Amino acid sequence: MPAPTVSIVTATYNRSGVLRHTIESVLASRFTDFELLVIGDACTDDTEDVVRSFGDARVQFVNLAMNAGEQSAPNNEGVRRARGRYVAFLNHDDLWTPEHLDVCLAAIEEHAADLVFTMELVSYFSSDRWHLTGGAGAYGPWMHVPASSWLFRRELFDAVGPWRSARELFLAPSHEWIFRAWKQRRKLIGIPRATVVAVSSGLRKNSYAQRDAPDNARIARELHDDPHFVERALAIAAARELARNQRRPVTGLALSLVKRVLLAAGIHPYSIVHALRHGRRGGFIDRLRGTRGLSPLPRRGDSNA
Repeated sequence: MPAPTVSIVTATYNRSGVLRHTIESVLASRFTDFELLVIGDACTDDTEDVVRSFGDARVQFVNLAMNAGEQSAPNNEGVRRARGRYVAFLNHDDLWTPEHLDVCLAAIEEHAADLVFTMELVSYFSSDRWHLTGGAGAYGPWMHVPASSWLFRRELFDAVGPWRSARELFLAPSHEWIFRAWKQRRKLIGIPRATVVAVSSGLRKNSYAQRDAPDNARIARELHDDPHFVERALAIAAARELARNQRRPVTGLALSLVKRVLLAAGIHPYSIVHALRHGRRGGFIDRLRGTRGLSPLPRRGDSNA
């Protein structure tokens, strides 16, 4: 089979019902020259059956023998297997709009960028509480840029190196990886288009422990059926952001100064926040796992590895 233009990597663990919606959103893409590599983190449910049920040769499943407990190992394996000139990540509970790949491919060539990212609409607790992440123009470490919104040239991964394990980090591995790319002065460009929709599992109690995910199913259906879905969610997110900024103008200026000082020292600002809040490396991911109904990250020999 000829190498595709884009390799999409989706790390997953025992959420086959949610994963189905994610795969459907990829298969609805207007750009079709891709491969989708679904990498299981030692899945024990029916994930493989769900992936194979689509009957599409572009969609492949690989199950790792050992559970890592977070995305770094599956994503590194996915990129290792990737055959495309470009690579995109897509979390197993996120959705793409049909134009996502078209928008990203056009932008990475137009800007001669190493990586581009779009905006992501995030549903935290309900469909009337949307939040917008990302931004336009050059990436800065103060921006929250989820991996599901990235498209990058395959050689960038070779230059920056693999994702580091969450056990080694105060940050999420995706945030640390794009920060490394930024420190290498790579061209990382944000596109002012909302093309990713996410249902936050880290704020939904027992989201991984429960088989049913009604919010994911409902939002996937609305995204598919309602041509104005993105516009409605953007309006809600914009109103919330305006209200938040009006409440905290002075605090925002103070935080901006602190961020600049930390960046000048080569430190990601949010690593300090997570260190103070969670106490140890891997603590941020452990908190998310606890909310999702999972045990803390497995640690080698129960040491500080």
